[in-house]
Amino acid sequence: MTNAVSPASSTSCALVARTKPFVVASILLVSSLAWAGGMTLEGRGARPLGRAGSFVAGADDGGAFVYNPAGLADIDGISILIDGGMVLQRTHYERVDSGGNKQPAVDGALNFLPFPTAVITWKPRKLSWLTVAGGVWVPYLGLNSFPDNGPQRYSSISLDGSLVVVMELAAAFRLNDHFALGVGLQNMILQFKSRVALSTCTQLNCAPEDPGFDSLTVLNAVSGFTPSGVVGATVAYPKIRAGLALQLPFFVNADGSVKSRLPTDPFYTNAQVQGTSATVNFTIPLMLRAGVEYRPIKTLRVELGFDYEAWSMQQYFTIQPHGIYISGVPGIGNYYLNTLRVVRQLDDSFSIHVGAEFEAIRKKLVLRIGYLFETSATPYNTLSVLTSDGVHNMITLGMGVKMFGVRWDVGYAHLFTAERTVRDSQSLQLNPIAPSLGVPVGNGTYDIDTDIIAVGLDAQF
Repeated sequence: MTNAVSPASSTSCALVARTKPFVVASILLVSSLAWAGGMTLEGRGARPLGRAGSFVAGADDGGAFVYNPAGLADIDGISILIDGGMVLQRTHYERVDSGGNKQPAVDGALNFLPFPTAVITWKPRKLSWLTVAGGVWVPYLGLNSFPDNGPQRYSSISLDGSLVVVMELAAAFRLNDHFALGVGLQNMILQFKSRVALSTCTQLNCAPEDPGFDSLTVLNAVSGFTPSGVVGATVAYPKIRAGLALQLPFFVNADGSVKSRLPTDPFYTNAQVQGTSATVNFTIPLMLRAGVEYRPIKTLRVELGFDYEAWSMQQYFTIQPHGIYISGVPGIGNYYLNTLRVVRQLDDSFSIHVGAEFEAIRKKLVLRIGYLFETSATPYNTLSVLTSDGVHNMITLGMGVKMFGVRWDVGYAHLFTAERTVRDSQSLQLNPIAPSLGVPVGNGTYDIDTDIIAVGLDAQF
């Protein structure tokens, strides 16, 4: 791509130089929405939720589809699992602005969205060593909306309409009485919708957080084909089982469109951005799950699990504009935007969890309980309301009731997230006109409180 520039007044030249990242800066929003550390929550699925996600060694229903596909080998005949979860996350943020002034506190409005799972499995009668499965699942996400004019507006206003769906075909192979292998082929469909305020202040005639120089921007990026896979193994004996599963990375290539409202200040009357298309590339990293389940008696199962998420794989992402350029400034030709690489600097995270289920009434009622500890993938210096996260402690309860040949499950979890206070934020205001003038927008105190509720059913024929 080439730049065509002709002589112009100093004011016009400055305007173009500062305006060229306008659309590209908008696309930066996708980096934090892209399944970033802290936005997915452990324990998805009604039955696994009651066990705090300790469902790798003991997976033996359609939920194995997500946690460890080797567990599908324990399902006979045909089974159908359907469930849905609801994440109720409340984010309270007290920002300290770039001038060191404490701003009014804001609370995120809850987005009541279901996160479903639907799985069907089949073990052919003449092929008792094989189980096949197909279905879809959605990771649990914490999404909040904030006021358009709130002090957090430079980090996030809303993620309404965002969605992540994973379609999967899986198979499990019973190699002998004690050992099974499983594999799943996956395709992730992602839709990112982000609403945020950009600053267009040049510091020549405004303050860095002057609302008159805000530019409301909406990003909509979609990836329809993002393949990946999961493999797993289970070793089972009467009183003890061990499981291991590896979720492979998703390499996302998302095409997006950007709509920006230019500031009302007369300084930008003649500025125009031509084109809206761009592609964003980033990596959702691999995850390793391991678990050991102990069954001291027939009615009691206890599992200890460990998860490792390699978020350090997402150190950067790239943004490739397609024919985006600046026009409409007197004396200046078309200025094309080039590919950018943006640093993310996430950390690896791990979690330790324990879960148990007890058959209180034989073939009628199962009670569940669990606990989880999880570290954060988001460092202090890049924390914002868009990726609000911290060390997690989670307690869970659940039960399963068998009626009419169907097991009905319900799970509940409360997630305690450690309060975090940021004083030296490196999460900067998106200022496409003068990027070097972007001020810190992540300073302040974050208080997050989360409840998760899930219900489901499992039927076997």
